[in-house]
Amino acid sequence: MSRTSRITLWVVVTLLCLLPAAATVSADGPNLLQNPGFERPYVAMATKENCRIAAPWVPYYYEGSEWETSQGYRFAPEYKAAFRDEAPYNRVRNGELSQQYFHSFGNFQGGILQQVSNVPVGKLLRFDIWAMTWSCDNEGKGNCGGNTSGDPSPMHLKIGIDPFGGTDAMAESIVWSPETNAYDDWELLTVEAVAAAKTVTVFVYSFPDYRSQDNNVYLDDASLVVASARTMPTPTPTPPKTPAPVAPSVQRPAAEGPFADTLAGSRGGAYARYAFTFDSNKEVALSLRILPYDGLIADAVGFQVYGPNGLVTKSAPDGASNLAKATFKPVAGAEYLVQVYNYLDGTSILYTLSKD
Repeated sequence: MSRTSRITLWVVVTLLCLLPAAATVSADGPNLLQNPGFERPYVAMATKENCRIAAPWVPYYYEGSEWETSQGYRFAPEYKAAFRDEAPYNRVRNGELSQQYFHSFGNFQGGILQQVSNVPVGKLLRFDIWAMTWSCDNEGKGNCGGNTSGDPSPMHLKIGIDPFGGTDAMAESIVWSPETNAYDDWELLTVEAVAAAKTVTVFVYSFPDYRSQDNNVYLDDASLVVASARTMPTPTPTPPKTPAPVAPSVQRPAAEGPFADTLAGSRGGAYARYAFTFDSNKEVALSLRILPYDGLIADAVGFQVYGPNGLVTKSAPDGASNLAKATFKPVAGAEYLVQVYNYLDGTSILYTLSKD
């Protein structure tokens, strides 16, 4: 894994002043979202070709390392409009367009978000959106006729509200809906949360398990409303601590180690995280002892270190032993998260993480 794992968040800052106020009205009150129907304008992403998103919605995704993407995992998804008059003629629920994001022959982790300002603090908010997915393992099998799902990937589709207005989909402050698949038909997703700040953020998230030929998500008819006239208890207006931008995993308490455990691999990646703090700025060496061990396991099992500003370093196999090692210079007193990973589907490894 020789390339930095990274999160990409592309912020739409143009055309916002040109957008009309949201016109859709719920029985509970006015819709606080802009462009809830994902109609024009669609604007290009500056960092990706052939990708356009309905302004002022914002795409985000967690792109994999070089090893992950070489195996078909955690690609940067593509974003574009779906049209009512395009086959199979059900990809738009209302209006002319809907938002879609997808990747072919691979999976992805991410979705879209929108920050909403001037929200009444302490009020209960409800975020609704209609979603549909299409997942076809291999169109050559002939079981995806009519653009229906065949041998579909679990989509892990959900929506969330960050009551503090953050833009990291891995933040612990986000209130999420239950996950769903929504194959081939429009399904209403709903989640509620109490606004803790004047700005909140709504998220749509999906992380298909399989590297299918088709993994597509379609979105239409969103709303964010004050769900009740009653005032809820106002939370303390300080956002909780946000973990490093990595895939969801098991969080272990801060300690010195060593840590010994087992980790069953999965095609989308299995993870365990450990928190470390250091008393000085002296160089630190971490090692991961792995059993069983061979060349394939060496490529698919290891760890990455995240600090206050993101990825710090990642392990490399020690060719002379069953160890993966990494060294770095920490900032004294800062917390570092060490993420152990296993991408071998169905293979359990025994590991010991220690500080040399």
